[in-house]
Amino acid sequence: MSENLSLLYLFYDLKAKIIFKFKKFELFKTKTKETKEFKKYGFTVFTNRIIRKECNSILKKIKSLDDPWDSTNKFKDSASEIFKTQLISIFKNGIDEFIKSVFDSDYYIFYHSLYKSERLTKEKSPQGSQLWHADGGPGNCINLMICHSHIDESNGSMKIIEWEESKNLLVKLHYDYKNLVRNTLSINDFKNNRIFSREIKCSLLKKYIEEKSIKYFQPESKNSGAIFAFRNNCVHAGGFTEFGSERIVSIMHIYPSINRSSLDEKFNKLHLKTKPYPLFQDLPK
Repeated sequence: MSENLSLLYLFYDLKAKIIFKFKKFELFKTKTKETKEFKKYGFTVFTNRIIRKECNSILKKIKSLDDPWDSTNKFKDSASEIFKTQLISIFKNGIDEFIKSVFDSDYYIFYHSLYKSERLTKEKSPQGSQLWHADGGPGNCINLMICHSHIDESNGSMKIIEWEESKNLLVKLHYDYKNLVRNTLSINDFKNNRIFSREIKCSLLKKYIEEKSIKYFQPESKNSGAIFAFRNNCVHAGGFTEFGSERIVSIMHIYPSINRSSLDEKFNKLHLKTKPYPLFQDLPK
């Protein structure tokens, strides 16, 4: 993303904060432990009894459906529509307040993807989002993962590196990748093949992390209902399960909004993923 475009998103974020403050919606003068953790490390994990109950309810409903997954193990229909009642309850019981406290503004859900991670063969190796990466979109996005199943190392619980260390890695990646492209004869391989370019960047990140033995966080929860919120541009990798294990999660990309809306209004959309991040002209006006 270009610097000019990044500045536009930043100005929109500031506008949302100012409107939120002067219209006196909810003012979070005392930040919660989770908000402080998120701002310091770039991620946090929390849950409670009601969230666990609703996530279990979603799991049971999924199991009752006939053939709910597509060929890539993504939920075929709009998860926000099918599980609207449970999701609104989950947001009412901690998530809504947390997001507003982090943003100091209201927010909107850009997309919601519910998917299943599983490994059916021992020979399979990590690929795509299972490799070390950062999302690369606007830096004011919260990635909200609702873990409907339990999470641990065996079923692909996501790994993440703290924000300060992530920034160092991404700066190094930026310059090393530019030098690699500049000094490589087949420049078109980089420019015209997005997958090839992504694989190179993921390989470089993996190399940095292993060479410096950089520590990462990988949450565990024996129960359904862990909420794992993280900055979209923290370096992370996830979803690669052990053979025979399974993990079912929702991932939502959430952005600040200058408009105030109720939870009913927030979940009155399908939230299908049509692009990786919102175009500036499509932000709530």
